[in-house]
Amino acid sequence: MALESRGLLRGGLWIKRTQSVYSAAQVSQWLSKIEYPGSFLEASLESLNLLVQLAVTTFPFENTPMHYTPAHSMDISYEGLYKRMIETSGNKGSYCFGLNGLFVQMLKALGFRAYTGAGRINKQTSNGVPIFRSFVHMVIFVQPNEGSNETYLVDVGYGPVRPILLEEGASVMGATPSEIHRLCRTARPDSSLESSPGSERAEKLEWCLECVRDSKDPSRPQTSVVMYSFIEDEFFEVDFQSFNYSLLGLREGRFWENVICTKYFWLNDEEMQEVSADTTKITGRYLGKLTMAGNTVRRHVGTREQVLKVMETELERAEALGKYFAIVIHPEDLEHVRGRGAELKAGPITR
Repeated sequence: MALESRGLLRGGLWIKRTQSVYSAAQVSQWLSKIEYPGSFLEASLESLNLLVQLAVTTFPFENTPMHYTPAHSMDISYEGLYKRMIETSGNKGSYCFGLNGLFVQMLKALGFRAYTGAGRINKQTSNGVPIFRSFVHMVIFVQPNEGSNETYLVDVGYGPVRPILLEEGASVMGATPSEIHRLCRTARPDSSLESSPGSERAEKLEWCLECVRDSKDPSRPQTSVVMYSFIEDEFFEVDFQSFNYSLLGLREGRFWENVICTKYFWLNDEEMQEVSADTTKITGRYLGKLTMAGNTVRRHVGTREQVLKVMETELERAEALGKYFAIVIHPEDLEHVRGRGAELKAGPITR
């Protein structure tokens, strides 16, 4: 059996333990922020799974600084991330570069062997042929178990809410049993590489993360979409700073056209019963999700979607960010979204 098919990096590579940029005191404050239960944490797959879920229920995926600050920037420096997400009040977040950047450094400080890789987001929202962007996504590779090079993909920015084994066909449950994340190996049809001269068989050098969701429509029991592709190469802080700069300069696409905010929450007992056909098989507590995209806030529990708020003005959107996501946007900051693709044109910017 090939090494790549057993949850290992290519060639059976090991991840070495490296030093974190954060101090023990900063890690302790982070653990307090995510409400980690207990005072002792040993690196393991079980603790990694818990840390992932605590992180996604604490820090939202959001791009408000892109639209509501004078610089229209997203600070993904380690110092800036710590100040914004740990030291300030509320539950401010970042997008993938920031969320995964903070998380991987906390993992390293806790003794996990981890490194960062890069991915290409699929612009195709339906189950058609993927249309991949350039490298504008960060993922994390972790070998959580001592004495083992078994490797897991982790993504607290835009991916599964549980670690997923780096193995062809490996899958994990999403927020609830109605959602599955699955890995597959793939070859780009436009690749210049082949397995041998004249073989015309492209090598499967990339991974794809696929999300499969149950549907409320009986005629379409499931929907499936490739979220992104990624490679196993190691990417570094300087790479992501460059990717970040490029992304901020775009005048099109999802981030330019929307104020985005997504945050997971723990389901209550009633919601747990709603999403579980057999309550005797429940392991752990499932998650729901709050989303803001454009002018609408939605609450997702399993396949059920509830519209909580439709905003017509920037004032209403700022109030919704505070109410549903604990992100405070001051009235004077609303001027900065004027003229941008994400601006809600109805009504005055400020009172």
